Amino acid sequence: MSSKSALKRAAVGATILLMAGCATRTETVFVQEPLPVPDRPALPRIPADAMACLPDDAYEALAARDATLQGHVRHLEAIIRTTH
Repeated sequence: MSSKSALKRAAVGATILLMAGCATRTETVFVQEPLPVPDRPALPRIPADAMACLPDDAYEALAARDATLQGHVRHLEAIIRTTH
């Protein structure tokens, strides 16, 4: 076997090995880490006499808004707890 032929075979073999290395398949695996549940903020208390000047519809809208926000907080906390 001539040295040219051996060199050519070595070059072809190296090329095949390099191409095979590039053709490997990598798989991305996502890992879910537990998320911390943040502390709820301290909401200020509003005395009843400060709310007395509000019309009934404004008072009811404020109460509905607070209830909606609290429900949303509970929902988000439940989502975060699913990561634990």
